[in-house]
Parts: sequence; structure tokens; C-alpha cells
Amino acid sequence: MRGVKIVELRFYARLAILLGVLYANALSAQKGNAVNLLEFKYGFHFPAGDLADRFGSNNDIGISIQSVRIKSKVFFGLEGNYIFGNHVNEDVLYRLRTYDGSILGVDGLPGDINLKERGYYIGVNGGKIISTTRWEKKLTGIRLQLGVGFLQHKIRVQDNTETVIALRKEYLPGYDRLTNGAAMHLGIGYQYQSPNNNFHFHIMADLFGAQTASRRDFDYAEGAQLYGKRTDWLSGFSLAYVVSISRVSKPENIYY
Repeated sequence: MRGVKIVELRFYARLAILLGVLYANALSAQKGNAVNLLEFKYGFHFPAGDLADRFGSNNDIGISIQSVRIKSKVFFGLEGNYIFGNHVNEDVLYRLRTYDGSILGVDGLPGDINLKERGYYIGVNGGKIISTTRWEKKLTGIRLQLGVGFLQHKIRVQDNTETVIALRKEYLPGYDRLTNGAAMHLGIGYQYQSPNNNFHFHIMADLFGAQTASRRDFDYAEGAQLYGKRTDWLSGFSLAYVVSISRVSKPENIYY
């Protein structure tokens, strides 16, 4: 656990610095030099590397805030994604199963058990929009993005009948294979802003990569602690609806 705490402390220190810079840019945005954007995202991604041994394809929903310099089209900000999926390749409950694959509850009947993927990515990012329009103040063009952050994933064990004693809440950390570590996010895509109104969106091809490790002291399925570094990858696409939240001139002129 000490390793992950150190990683988190370093990340939050950088986050505090970035928040200060974002605040300075918010003041600049009120003078019309920059614009702040709130993005609501949906993504679909495929795993690779060690992550493909554990999970199948997944979805994510996320939110981010970006500060964009209008003249240079350079941006930076914060992002957070919640990852979820229903494809789990590792059967962490095999020691509990009977010969026919079922898991019996205290009532002697087979329990209704599901394994699901849960996780998140949180990070900072920066990049540039290469303009493809004659409208200088519009944020339309090729979007290039690079980010660093923190990726975490685990197996959610869901006992729908709540009859299996071995799957009570206090025992679940021995099955969930909680894993996390430092990560990066690369993206390339297209961003559009209407020349007639404040409608924005962008679509991106994404690549997430992370160096991770297990954070549990004991794994019930293996009967030991899981050691070793992992290399986890996610690739896919994301679509975002973007809202401008900057006050660019008079107090009554607010884009929303």
C-alpha cells in the first residue's frame, strides 16, 4: 500500500499546481484571452497487454474541464473517467464452485453471482487544436492531446441473492484484485465548434497505458499475495459534448 500512497501524493501535488494555473487562466478567460470548456464524455475501449488477460471490452463515462487559449489554440486541464464492463476473463471464484460450476448459498441453493469490471482514470492533460477553419476564434480542427494520471481497476463480485457467506462484504477484498498505478493518455481526433452558435463536440481515438501492481495483501483464488508489475493498455474511441463556461466580456454575456 505504501507504493500507491506515494504515487497518489505525487499526483495530488501536481494537481494542486495545475489548479492554480487553471485559476489564473480563468481570470484571463474573463478578459477574452481564453475560454474554459466543460466536457461530458462517453468512451468504448478494448484492453491489451496484461489487462486483456483479466477483462474484455469496456465502457467509460467521464467529465473534464479545459482551459483553451483562443489565439494559440493550446489547452490544458483535468479529466476523470469511470470505467465499467461485464466481461471478466479471470475466475476468482473457482475455489468456491461445485462440479457443475455453481456456488451454493446457506440455503443450499445455487447463488446468483456476477463478476464485473470497475475502475477509473483521473489525470491532467494538455494539447493543441490545429485549426481547419477560417474563423480564427472558433475551436474547430485536429485535436492532439497528451495526459498523465492514475489508473485503477478491480473485479466487482456481485452476490445478487446475498446467500453466500464467503462473499460477504468483509471478504470481498480477497477476490477483487484491486490494481492501480501511474498512467498516460494519448489522443488524436477532431473538434468542432459551430460558427453560428456555441455548439461544441469532439471525437477522439484514445490510447491509455499504465504501469500497475496489485494492492491487496492476499488473493483467495491464488492462496497468496499477487506480486509483479503489470503493463495495462486500453485503446478505443470517445465522444464528448462540450459546453463553454467562460465569461468573456460583460457579466451578462455568459455562454452556456
